Amino acid sequence: MTRPTLSIQEITPANLPALLNLELNTAQIGFIEPIADCLQEAKEDTRYKPVALYYGEDMAGFAMYGQFDDCEQLTPSTHLEQTKRAEASQQTRVWFDRFLIDKRFQGLGLGKGFAKLLLSDLFEHFNCQQIYLSVYPNNLSAISLYQQLGFEFTGELVCDGEQVMRCKRLQFKG
Repeated sequence: MTRPTLSIQEITPANLPALLNLELNTAQIGFIEPIADCLQEAKEDTRYKPVALYYGEDMAGFAMYGQFDDCEQLTPSTHLEQTKRAEASQQTRVWFDRFLIDKRFQGLGLGKGFAKLLLSDLFEHFNCQQIYLSVYPNNLSAISLYQQLGFEFTGELVCDGEQVMRCKRLQFKG
């Protein structure tokens, strides 16, 4: 039997109710903002691009990404961090900013599949050499997934304590 196809789709009025009904496992709550908040943020800052993730005909997840010319969210905690922030402020960064798989679809390998699909698309769409994300240090399953894909910690922090990870195009394991 063939597995359903993974696809990235636009958010529309027709699929918005299903998107807003996506849920996390209890242990994952707090690692990502509610989807409604993410959509509001994307409405206010059009550099963000929210998308729906489909497993065949079923909506299985949500992601949001964007390209930013500044790194105001970085919090320098040491002289080294200030140096990194100064370097970061001089470049454009593509951020794989939000990512969730509905609890009904977890444990099927879809997180890795969707992440590979999204990251491949981001490298191509933005013609970039690296992609950034941030993750809470206690979100061990996400860290493991991201490391399997080629992400490494940069030593940078964002204002809410998340640690920044970067995947260079040549290190991407997609």
